[in-house]
Amino acid sequence: MKRLGTVLHRSGLRNLILRGDEVKPDNVSGSLPKLNSVVVDKALNRIGTIGSVFGPVNHPYFLVKGFKQIPDSEIRALVNERVYIR
Repeated sequence: MKRLGTVLHRSGLRNLILRGDEVKPDNVSGSLPKLNSVVVDKALNRIGTIGSVFGPVNHPYFLVKGFKQIPDSEIRALVNERVYIR
């Protein structure tokens, strides 16, 4: 399990915007998580998948598409929480 980042806010009904935790030097090409990787919270509950990566290469942002079965209240509770990928 690898830390992905911190949830900044919601975007739309089921989408989350994250700020990636890992800062990489400009001259080193690090490996970013792959699209459609499963994102989990600290209790290992599946939240959604990575839908997009954007922003600066050394400190990217991620769009996480939440699963339909996750209640809206749980999506709202994830703001300012750290999330991880498997």
